[in-house]
Amino acid sequence: MGSLEVTSITASSVVVQASGDGTFLSTSVGEGGTGSLNGLSFRVTEVRDGQAVLDFFPKK
Repeated sequence: MGSLEVTSITASSVVVQASGDGTFLSTSVGEGGTGSLNGLSFRVTEVRDGQAVLDFFPKK
């Protein structure tokens, strides 16, 4: 994966996009939810006032 970017934060969710050599991945995850992009997982621990806290960890 060449880049990882939070592209949108709403009142209840976060959109995370990843791209690289011929690859584009996108996922939307709500507060308390877990997402995964290309072997990297993350948990949205908090969404408030247009900001979000994400915890990243290796996909198991």
